[in-house]
Amino acid sequence: FSPKTSLVYIPANESGFPYAAAPKGWTPKPEGFNTAMDPGLVSMPADTKIRAAAAAATTGSLIAWDPVKQKAAWRVSHIGPSNGGILATAGNLVFEGTAAGDFEAFSADAGKKLWSVPVQTGVIAAPMTYSIDGEQYVAVLAGWGGVWDIATGVLANKSGSTRNISRLLVYKIGGTGKLPPPPPLKAMPFDPPPVTAAITVSSAGGELFGRYCSVCHGDAAVAGGLNPDLRHSGMINSAANFKKIVLEGVYKNQGMVSFAADISAADAESIRAYLIKRANEDKALEMAALPDRH
Repeated sequence: FSPKTSLVYIPANESGFPYAAAPKGWTPKPEGFNTAMDPGLVSMPADTKIRAAAAAATTGSLIAWDPVKQKAAWRVSHIGPSNGGILATAGNLVFEGTAAGDFEAFSADAGKKLWSVPVQTGVIAAPMTYSIDGEQYVAVLAGWGGVWDIATGVLANKSGSTRNISRLLVYKIGGTGKLPPPPPLKAMPFDPPPVTAAITVSSAGGELFGRYCSVCHGDAAVAGGLNPDLRHSGMINSAANFKKIVLEGVYKNQGMVSFAADISAADAESIRAYLIKRANEDKALEMAALPDRH
């Protein structure tokens, strides 16, 4: 809220989330989603038209809300949701970082963009301002993360291929500092083994993935920029290695704990079958999108 303009500045998200009733006999488990629904039954299909429609309906904006008139005084549209918190200053400025990797300033009364700088990463935190010896600074903790990146699948990249490059950024009028070049994006080719499991096996694996895995590795096994995208993992080539990770917890020091309390060896294999199926589906979509080589 700005006492100067009497407006409330809101980082608004416009996005949907599917819900489906949990199967009869549902009970909570030590790990995974315990939301009494089955995300594995309502995940995003490998259909370009459905994905495009969902992406078009998923947006974000900076809204200057007039609490007296109960309507927006102005609105700035962003590419996608999960943009940063807001700072309003006595100098008629509003600052916000975006999921697309920009740090921006607007006029607080009219919403005119006055300044923007790329910061190479998404920004979730709100900025703050302070003064030292009469010189004013604006600072923001830049860095990408949160549930939007890790759980929303193809929609996680609505604002672009956002990466987490965490650091404290500080600006002042006349500042001349420059960021170092960002590290290059890693190539992520699809190279899955062929689908050999029955559809009943991979479908069961999809339901298990939705409950136990999607919260970190993304809806329909499409990861954002933080956690591993299992469609591209070489581990899906080996049932033995996959079980070592999922059941034995060989990567527990990297944050991937064992799910043996809830998932059997047969369950782990069905999840692997689902990942192979999903990798092949998205490889086919990627190949179909290539220009005709003939």
